[in-house]
Amino acid sequence: MQIFRKREATQTAQLICVLIAVCFAVVLQIQNVKAQATPTPVVSDNQVNQIAKGLYCPICQNVPLEVCETDACARWREQVRELIAQGYTEQQIRDYFVQRFGPQTVGVPTNTSAQVFTVVLPAALILVIGGVIAVNLLIWRRKRAAAIDQAPDVINTPPADDYRTRLEEEVRKRD
Repeated sequence: MQIFRKREATQTAQLICVLIAVCFAVVLQIQNVKAQATPTPVVSDNQVNQIAKGLYCPICQNVPLEVCETDACARWREQVRELIAQGYTEQQIRDYFVQRFGPQTVGVPTNTSAQVFTVVLPAALILVIGGVIAVNLLIWRRKRAAAIDQAPDVINTPPADDYRTRLEEEVRKRD
């Protein structure tokens, strides 16, 4: 009877092990079904290019990521596709690239003081140059007006040269 009990205990232990293995397999299968039930969203090329046109190639200067044909740009576009699939917004993707690769990737200064400087400096230079031109025009007009005021005095002054006087008299006689 004791042999029968040992055999029964061994069979029970084997049955428990088989049940545990089956439960584990069922749990794994349920996890696989759940993973397949939530497919990754399909991201179109248009969605990728819409964001990629605001990013610039790390190798070619001033070439948007959407039109660049280097391998680095192809990898970046795939990275943009993956980030869109993960649910990132356009601004989050831009911030990700700035943080990872630097501000030159977005083509716009991310420093607000640099942005203000790039707008204010040209405007200030235009105003200064316009002011210099306006002052020079005023000075030129005043000199011209002074020259015109002095010109009639020069015309009415009698000739100081004898030769000229004789020449003018001869011209009058012939008329």
